[in-house]
Parts: sequence; C-alpha cells; structure tokens
Amino acid sequence: MNKFLIGLVFVLNIGCISGQSAIQNDKGDYEYFLDFFTSGDTQVHKNALRYIERNWSKHFEILAVESLYFLKSPSTSVKLLNILQKKTKKYYSYDFNKWYEYIWNKEVLYQPSYYTFKATLHKAIDSRFGKYFLDREHQSTIRLDEVRWGGVIQDGIPPLRNPKMITAEAASYLNDNDIVFGISVNGDTRAYPKRILAWHEMFTDQVGNIPVAGVYCTLCGTVIIYKTEKDGVKYQLGTSGFLYRSNKLMYDQKTQSLWNTLWGKPVIGPLVGTGIELEYLSVVTTTWGEWKKLHPETTVLSKKNRAS
Repeated sequence: MNKFLIGLVFVLNIGCISGQSAIQNDKGDYEYFLDFFTSGDTQVHKNALRYIERNWSKHFEILAVESLYFLKSPSTSVKLLNILQKKTKKYYSYDFNKWYEYIWNKEVLYQPSYYTFKATLHKAIDSRFGKYFLDREHQSTIRLDEVRWGGVIQDGIPPLRNPKMITAEAASYLNDNDIVFGISVNGDTRAYPKRILAWHEMFTDQVGNIPVAGVYCTLCGTVIIYKTEKDGVKYQLGTSGFLYRSNKLMYDQKTQSLWNTLWGKPVIGPLVGTGIELEYLSVVTTTWGEWKKLHPETTVLSKKNRAS
C-alpha cells in the first residue's frame, strides 16, 4: 500500500484518539508517538518530540522505529530519527532492517503498553489488525517486536479456499517440468502447482474428507500442510498480513489469534496456552510429469479458481 495513502488513513482513524489524549496530563509514553498521526498539527508534533527526547527510555526504541516506518511528515520524521540515532548511537537512517536487527539482538525492552500501541497503529490500515494485539500482553509466546506488517491487509494475499480440481488429462496448462506439491489422503490424491500457489501463498481444502491448510513459503519454495481439525474443532485459517522472522503468520477467523506457520501453533491471542498444535501431513515436491507417472488418478488445481 502506498505510504502516502497510509498516512491519510492514519489521519482519519487515529487523529481523533491522539488529539483528545494530547490535552490530558496522564498520557502514556506510547501516546506521544501516536500523536504524530494526528491531522498535521505541528505543535502537537513538537510537544511529542520534546517529551520523547526529555523522557527517553530504551523501551522507546521500538515505538520510534515503528512510528518512523509510517510517518508521513518529512520534517517530523527527520526530527524523530535524529532523536533515535542520538539516544542509541546507531546511525542506520531509514534502513529499517538494520534497526530491527539491532533491537532483536537485545533482550526484550518493550512494555505491556506496546501491545496497545501496535494495535492502534496498525488498525488504521485494517480494523481487524487491532484484535491481533489489543490486550494480548498475557497471551503471547513470541516477541511482539519481531512481528512486522507484511504490507497487506488481512487476506490481502487471498488464499484459495476449497479450490476446483480437474483431472490430469484436463490440465493442459501444465508442462511436465512444472513443479507441483502432491498430497494423498485416504485415497484422494491431488497436486497443487507452484506457479499457482506462488500467487496465493495459502490454500484451504478438503482432501480425503480431511480439512487441511497448505502454506507456501515464498523464500524457500516449499509447502507445509496441516490438518485444521483438532479435538473436534475446525479452525478456519487465513493470512494475517503479518510476518514473524520472515515467515507468514496465520490467523483463525473465530478468535483472531495469530498462528506460527512453521509450528502449527497459536502464538498470540486467546488460543495461546491451550496446547493446540496442528498435525502435519506429508507433501511431496516434484515435477508434474513425475507426479502423473506415480499417481495417474491425481487431480490438480484448475486455472479457473478464484480466491476468496
């Protein structure tokens, strides 16, 4: 999403909250950072910058970095960056990857209010984002400062849900050397071409009457497949819009908990601590030609699928 447009969204969604808090004397530290996303009142910006510089604490580092990522005011951004660099003695300018690396290589420094800050900041992009983080400080097993927005809204990269399958003979769009991810459950054999999953990064399906979710990793080119029913509960999973250590975080529709893709476990939200861990299913990475030889009865994704 264009950062200028994000700035406009922040003005509309956060401005009233921050503007009201500016006249209070009992503001939390994080609220001064949210003040940068008001309707362009330069005096509010100056007051916030003055407070931040005079009351600097190490837990301000992540608040400053995440504020800088979204700030639309160049002058305020430069001033906040100067404070951050002066206080940390690190001069990374706007190289956010370096700032995050610097923060992640230290012990956790953020305070519980960081959950409120992160929820307020990001719900201006997608109102559903607020549910991921608000009041979750006691429902988290991972570092919150390692959770980064991936640039899209919830399901902004739309998963394929219960996609249409066709016979191998009908799949004229595939070449024998195309990579596919093959799965067979209870005699139901299916192939999911990489060229399609690369666009959607996730699918949910019923294979052999078993509900499953498959997550494609764009970095390593592999797929992880989970059974999405556990102890009689079916979890409707989707793409959260956030990453943890460069890996997609899933969410479940009912509780809006965030799930670690590699572990198959909820890591932030109401489901944390419940002992839920989804079961892996075997998946084969091979070519379409080889998969057809091994499984001539296979079905494969149709090109006419639409994400939902």
